This record gives sequence, structure tokens and C-alpha cells, in this order.
Amino acid sequence: MGRFAVILPAAGRSSRFGDPGQKKIYADLEGKAVWLRAVEPFANNKDVGQILIAIAEEDREMFERRHRDDVARLGVDVLIGGAERSDTVAAALRRVKPECDFVAVHDAAR
Repeated sequence: MGRFAVILPAAGRSSRFGDPGQKKIYADLEGKAVWLRAVEPFANNKDVGQILIAIAEEDREMFERRHRDDVARLGVDVLIGGAERSDTVAAALRRVKPECDFVAVHDAAR
């Protein structure tokens, strides 16, 4: 089987989450941010050659400050998403490594 690139769009506003002070992907779920729980199964899979997470521009500084160590440990590529989910996925597709044969898109908040 070929190797997968996994794209996690996480640049949304979380408007349905119900907490105006926090986006769902950064919420704590039993000691870990939701986005980490979404990424970890892929990070431990030998068929995954790349993990990309697309975040909102306004989250860049906070994400770097809070999650720098997690990003490095898991080998996640971080990019800035677009105005719409389709823009975000398109931006991530442009960054997929050539050695990846397949692409999977997985919601970072699920």
C-alpha cells in the first residue's frame, strides 16, 4: 500500500461549539486538546507519510506557544487555512509531499 498524507482542516470559527472564548479544536478533552486526539492515531500509523494541520491566522501565535512541542514530537506540518474549508484543503494539498500516494482529509474537531 502507498503512503498517506493526512490533512486536518482546523481553521474554522467553531461557531456551533457554544464557547465564544475558545475554539473546539483547542478544548481540553481528558488532558489533551481535541486536535491532538485527532492527530495521534495517524502519527502512530506506518502508512502515514505526512500530517498537515491547517489553522486560522488569528490562532498562529497561540498555537505555536501552546503546541510547539506536540507539533515537533508528532512531526506535524502546520499551515494557515483559507476563508472556506475548500480553500484550506486546497492550500494543504499544495503542500503534500510527492512521496505520498494518497490523501485523507479528517476533521480536526472530531
